Amino acid sequence: MVNFQDSVTKVNLARAFAGECQEGARYQFLAKMALQEKYSYLSNFIRTLAHNEMSHAEQFFNKLNEYGADSVQNIEIHAGYPYQKSDLYTTLLLESKNEKSTGENVYPAFAKIARDEGYKDIADLFLKVAEVEKQHKRVLELLSDALKTKKLYKSNDAAWFKCDECGFVVKGKTAPKICPLCQAEQGYFRIDFSNFEELGKQ
Repeated sequence: MVNFQDSVTKVNLARAFAGECQEGARYQFLAKMALQEKYSYLSNFIRTLAHNEMSHAEQFFNKLNEYGADSVQNIEIHAGYPYQKSDLYTTLLLESKNEKSTGENVYPAFAKIARDEGYKDIADLFLKVAEVEKQHKRVLELLSDALKTKKLYKSNDAAWFKCDECGFVVKGKTAPKICPLCQAEQGYFRIDFSNFEELGKQ
């Protein structure tokens, strides 16, 4: 086993921690953008993604502490910083590409290094987080596509739409423009993710 203080794995954990913190912040900003455009439920959903990323950051931070990185006052890292500012649709799409890169390339590569250096538990952690990032990538792709094609609140078949504000539930192919109970706008209704893939085939 490579000494942790001299390992590439230590640096990769620090890079992953920093990257997840950045991702969490970007999702918070994206959630704010969605709310400004009156997509309340979408905003709350994106905040859940932000929470996921910060949970990942905590796991990486805990591994650093577990292996004694607390004895080092600074870990030098070099990494790119994904930066883009655009409309809601484009930002969702760009974030899906970031998640794809992390889930399919970066973390699997980090996992291989960790395994080669003798840190199986850290390799397993990278691979588990990679699976979540790949799920994020798919959801963001579906959201961006549905937003672009104006099918975010439409369904092929009748579906249940629930107002996230008051709990009112209605069945139909389209969520109401205004909630019949509390008059919240359409953006407060839950999104029927199950229909996105079929919608994309139309």
